[in-house]
Amino acid sequence: MTSHDVRDMLDLPSEASRPAKRIKTSAPRPILKGLAREVQNLSVGDNPISIVPEITTFKKKRFGSRKPAGKWEQKAFTNSARDDKDFVLRHWRRKEEGEEMEDSSFAKYSVQVQVPSYAPEQYKEQLEHPDWTKEETDYLISVVKDFDLRWPLIWDRYDYVPTMEGEAGEGAVIAVPKVRNLEDLKARYYSVAAKMMALNTPLDRMKEGEFHLHELMTQFNPKQELARKAYCEKILTRTKEEAREEESLLLELKRILARSETLNEERRELYARLEAPPSSSNISLYTSSQGLAQLLQQLMTADKSKKRKSIMGPDGTSPATGSHTQNQPSLDRRESSIRESISGPSGGNNTNNKKGPQPGNTERRQLTEDEERLYGVSQHERLTASGPVFRSERLLKPITSKSAIQQSKIYNVLAELGIPPKLIMPTQETGDLFESLLTSIHQLLDMRKTSEKLAGEIAIQKAVKEQKEAKEKGGDNKDLQDGEVAAKEEDVDAKRETSAAPSARGHKRSVSVMSAASESSTKRQKK
Repeated sequence: MTSHDVRDMLDLPSEASRPAKRIKTSAPRPILKGLAREVQNLSVGDNPISIVPEITTFKKKRFGSRKPAGKWEQKAFTNSARDDKDFVLRHWRRKEEGEEMEDSSFAKYSVQVQVPSYAPEQYKEQLEHPDWTKEETDYLISVVKDFDLRWPLIWDRYDYVPTMEGEAGEGAVIAVPKVRNLEDLKARYYSVAAKMMALNTPLDRMKEGEFHLHELMTQFNPKQELARKAYCEKILTRTKEEAREEESLLLELKRILARSETLNEERRELYARLEAPPSSSNISLYTSSQGLAQLLQQLMTADKSKKRKSIMGPDGTSPATGSHTQNQPSLDRRESSIRESISGPSGGNNTNNKKGPQPGNTERRQLTEDEERLYGVSQHERLTASGPVFRSERLLKPITSKSAIQQSKIYNVLAELGIPPKLIMPTQETGDLFESLLTSIHQLLDMRKTSEKLAGEIAIQKAVKEQKEAKEKGGDNKDLQDGEVAAKEEDVDAKRETSAAPSARGHKRSVSVMSAASESSTKRQKK
């Protein structure tokens, strides 16, 4: 059986294709000396054996210097930082020529704090304090010097015991020591140091650093320091809920400040527009709602004529063909889209537009409820007014429609309440409140007029009743009673005339008032 028969049984191609020659990608194996051949054959392929050859290296021989070895000795030294100057220590040093005693190398780290010093005369003239004695001040200066201005340590070690006043015995008086807190100690020391610094070096001769230090010491406020520590203590002892609440309040404060800056900028812009220089033309025609409606009609007519001219050619004829016919409708569509974006309702999706959204139109942002309330935007299904009306004019109309006497009364009520008759910023909410206030004022004035009218009628009826009683009694005192009744009637007539004067123009008097007036006039004529 040949190889051809085997290939025929296995359905293999008759011509055998030789496999491509493999390219060796692995690096040559390192030859490790000192290992057996069988051990080296274990490292086949990518799995090397975990044997590291030991590399033996020897240090080079050091040749010693030919110089002789140095000589050492114990040398004495002192420490200038110590108060005891006679205290001598020893350490090993190389032997050198000269036997001078050296200072310790650690003496430079002993830094002494410079504290103020003063004479008794200077203390008496400059440093006296009703709450501090000279002995306690000296004790404070010494403690500050001992503990190097470390104030927590100074306050912890401060223990001043006052001396006895008088001779030792039964009559001796020991002053009670005062409890000093850390801020009291700081305030006393800084005041003494600042005054002595100004005495030793005048302010005009101080350097920049000295002057800054003098200002810091003179401006120390113990009450402010106590408040700061109490605030820090509260911050450290607050809970997580309080910290979150404070963070939310800070974010809300930032938002309010940003919004107030925006409102201030818009208000300044509005004031700048309102304070524009007046026009030279006559604008009295457009101050009323009818004039504004006429102006709106004129603008709409001018807009329609402009649109008609843009559709027609420059010579008034409509071009049929040419490049001009291709460019002109695009301009018209753009103008119409601009007008629609300006005069159309707010919002990107316009459901009333049957043609659908135009590609040139951009979606407009919807106003939130707060923004609508802020800018006074209101939506109505149908407007009942004939045209646009200024809000200030609508607020003044209930006042101007009244008579002059009623206007003066309304102005007097507003003046008593401290409210100007013309609002500075008539927003929607302010206008509603002002209208409700004017309604209340009108009701108050009507009730006052009605009460005065009833009081006048009651007084007249009382006078008539008294007159009838006087007639029934009769007698010698008839003339006296008639005189009193006449005087009362005259007073009542005067009150009635003053109360009925404001309403004489717009309202008619009642029948009782007219009849009473006629009866009193006839009686005066008979007398």
